Amino acid sequence: MRNRRIVDECFAADGATAEAAIESDSVAGLYAHLSGGRWSSVISHAWLHMFGVPEGMRVVPLTGPAHGPRIGLVVARSEPRPVLAEALVTVAREAGVRDALDDLLRTYLDGHG
Repeated sequence: MRNRRIVDECFAADGATAEAAIESDSVAGLYAHLSGGRWSSVISHAWLHMFGVPEGMRVVPLTGPAHGPRIGLVVARSEPRPVLAEALVTVAREAGVRDALDDLLRTYLDGHG
């Protein structure tokens, strides 16, 4: 449960402790518990696109410096570059995924989601 360790480290860096009542190895499992209205969870805002916010719940952003690992794309240096590798690099540069997810988060924070 690597994500759980990351969340625990983030809380600890801010001098807090989170005690889990329920643990799941899937975001869908967490959302299933959220829909009951009795629980809360720390979930990446990237999942808002797929699951939204359960009725009666709201999004509360974590504040402070960004924590957690960075993700990168490594492509072997070769000429000519493989067609699929070139297409993947192009999509990664042009997709605007971060902006789209941040816009979605703002939509939920503004109460329009």
